[in-house]
Amino acid sequence: MKRPTVPEKKTEYHHNDLRRALLDAAIVHLRDGEVTGLTMQSLARATGVSAGAPYHHFEDKATLLAALAEEGYAIWNTRAELVLRGIHDPREALAALGRAWIRFAENHPSHYRIMFLPDIADRERFASLHETSARGIVLLVSLVQQLLPDAEPQTVLGESIVAWSALHGFASLRSAGVLTNIPGMPKLPELESIAVEGLLSRFATHSPKPKRS
Repeated sequence: MKRPTVPEKKTEYHHNDLRRALLDAAIVHLRDGEVTGLTMQSLARATGVSAGAPYHHFEDKATLLAALAEEGYAIWNTRAELVLRGIHDPREALAALGRAWIRFAENHPSHYRIMFLPDIADRERFASLHETSARGIVLLVSLVQQLLPDAEPQTVLGESIVAWSALHGFASLRSAGVLTNIPGMPKLPELESIAVEGLLSRFATHSPKPKRS
């Protein structure tokens, strides 16, 4: 006699537990898997819940990615503020911030991969995400402003974006393994030093704005 099929038992989560579990499952997937392969259904399977359960916490995949990206920016903001604490020279602060950004990308690869996706670029829909990301930009702009005391605000902002782009480019190439796959390329620590020095060289001819006592 054929035994009746017993439905698979789904894991029970409290409201906040499942939300966290879904984010954690996405982080695990993104360590090696493609963003396109990350679906609400795959996250449901990974957390052992019904296919519809993730939608109680995230409207769709983009909403989940935005939450993960916001978490990444929050981690970065906390790290950046700690790194800059006690550093008063803006050049030293910028160098420290640059090295910290490279470490952040290395230590949080899953977050880093989705923080710049076009899927979450809508500033109205994902307002909280963009407010969180802006905190880090403000820190960078503040340092550049001290290094370019006579520059117009638009110039300061432009130079800040260029500096950020250089750091992001280096961190992304490093994460992709490109920098270890080119014959004759210097070792990664040396390349990192060159990248940070290159960042500072943009402001070599400018005197920092003196701080008021």
